[in-house]
Amino acid sequence: MEEGSLGCAEVLALLTDYLDAALPPGRHRAVAAHLGACEGCSEWLAQVLATIAAVGCLRDGVISAQVLAALRESFGERCRGGGVTSDGGGARGRRT
Repeated sequence: MEEGSLGCAEVLALLTDYLDAALPPGRHRAVAAHLGACEGCSEWLAQVLATIAAVGCLRDGVISAQVLAALRESFGERCRGGGVTSDGGGARGRRT
């Protein structure tokens, strides 16, 4: 890995800030470069974007309280279960 380049775990940890355009310009470019070169991380990004699109269309009353509770529990278990991995499994968001 080149000096200054980012590894998969670091890129996945920065992904929400990257999508929110909350990274300094140099860090944003480094994440973009990694995503352009790493098939695994770019697939993870595609999954995140698909999830955002799917969940973004939900409004109050569209999803039952029971289903919402199950989703929260599922995501909570994943967050408690471990950190970010290079294969995209068990990625943990930094925000709640």
